[in-house]
Amino acid sequence: MTTTTTRKQQQERRKTLRPHPARDQIIDVMRSYGRPISPTRLARVTGATLGSVAYHVRTLVGAGVVELADEGRVRGAVEHFYALVPNEADTQLTDPVGTLLGLCGALTVPAPDGGYPRPTELDDRARKELRSVLDKLRPQVQGIVAGAARRGEG
Repeated sequence: MTTTTTRKQQQERRKTLRPHPARDQIIDVMRSYGRPISPTRLARVTGATLGSVAYHVRTLVGAGVVELADEGRVRGAVEHFYALVPNEADTQLTDPVGTLLGLCGALTVPAPDGGYPRPTELDDRARKELRSVLDKLRPQVQGIVAGAARRGEG
């Protein structure tokens, strides 16, 4: 029996969805891959177990961030392929600046009154500055990865 979630339920789930290293990695792989991808392939790429990847994909589907895009037969079983849902509201989950904030532990800032930290809110200037940091860092990271790939081939 298949249950469908309404758009309102997805929005509520999306509000409670917090950054998570495994989900962030899945989203990053899906964005890089550029076409629908199966949990099996995601598990191979990320190095995570299929069970873990499937769980996080289901979580992302429930929040309306990822959707079932296609199905195919593999050795008598049905393989599902998922894609990111194009949606402006999901920018925080797929935005490289948001990923950078997560990597640097800057997703929250101290509350002015000393209470619980609050989510980081960036203005246009801050986003522009962080994109510039990423533009400068990207070639370095790609060079390091390419070097590692060359060393792995030899």
